Amino acid sequence: MKLGEVLLSSRPVRVCKVCGSPDKYDFSAPDETRKTVVPMEYQNAFVCVDCFGQFACEKQIKLFRVHRLL
Repeated sequence: MKLGEVLLSSRPVRVCKVCGSPDKYDFSAPDETRKTVVPMEYQNAFVCVDCFGQFACEKQIKLFRVHRLL
């Protein structure tokens, strides 16, 4: 490697099995949350954060809460 060259990750780019988009974020969710949100046909596949959020919305599952400071 020469000085100034960018070191690229050796990990292959993952592609979402739902929408086909490349992995843009390092995203993970607890196993129990994933099992609840992601449909069975995608349980063992990579699902991007956008599709994960869409599945949660479709099932009306709150993924996080925002607390206001008084």
